[in-house]
Amino acid sequence: MKNEKLLQHQRHNIILERLENGETLSITELAGEWGILTKTLQRDFRKLMEGNYGIIRASDGKRFTLSQKQHTSKDANTAIKMLDSLSADIGGEFYTKAQATLNKLQQHIESPFYTRIDVENISSKLDLIEDLEEAISRQKNVDFSYKTLREPYKIKSYENVKPYKIIIFDGFWYLLAEYHGHYIKFYLKEIRNIKVLNQTFERNGELLERMSKALGFWFDPTAKSFEAILLLDQEVIVYFKRNPINGQRIKMNYDGTAELTVTATDKREIFDLLKKWLPQIRVIEPFELQEEFEEMLQGYLVKKI
Repeated sequence: MKNEKLLQHQRHNIILERLENGETLSITELAGEWGILTKTLQRDFRKLMEGNYGIIRASDGKRFTLSQKQHTSKDANTAIKMLDSLSADIGGEFYTKAQATLNKLQQHIESPFYTRIDVENISSKLDLIEDLEEAISRQKNVDFSYKTLREPYKIKSYENVKPYKIIIFDGFWYLLAEYHGHYIKFYLKEIRNIKVLNQTFERNGELLERMSKALGFWFDPTAKSFEAILLLDQEVIVYFKRNPINGQRIKMNYDGTAELTVTATDKREIFDLLKKWLPQIRVIEPFELQEEFEEMLQGYLVKKI
């Protein structure tokens, strides 16, 4: 396989497969076999040894082998089955590659789980995600080209971008990043020609804390957050208890309804939540949000008529 570029996940899969087949592997020999730097393989083995794969150093202290005591626990089996079901729902090449890794952990997956998540297929962007994962974890700046929705025929170059997180809003993948002092959500599928730079940056911890409470796409990293109190009908309370919004607070009322307190940075975050759960939810504070939402719905109904 020399001179054929192997991606990180491909190298990891091959290493695990060969170890499970009883081989004892040498970084120097693999580097020569694959035509890559020994430093790259050193990082690969370090990551794999940090995982729950049972990789240990052989008796000579130089090669690597698989511990005979490595067993997959019952909890891990359950997690594998759930991941298998989730990756199948995303579909495409993503499932094919995820399945290869999952099968290394459990040879026969007969999952009792069925999932249905509305997340777009990003199989064609796995190489990009791998580069972004490296840049985010090591806090390194990146350069890339980007095509905006407003100017679909124009490709813009972005240099020295500070990547913070890969996020999913409403089933779509974005990169939250800082660029020239502004925080931008880049649509992942329109990022191309990425280059990870040696220049590093310091992350804004306050921003990450605020982002953890984001309700959706309209989250504004630079805006001052505010609280909204929503009145929930009895029928929908259970869903917010089962799948709580980050930072939410629920207070039960005597009549069976509940008051849900959430944090937002943009009123459109609240409006999207209202649209999803109509007619069992409404804003009680700040009430002007409910009035504006009702005017918006009325305008929509008038247009349809």
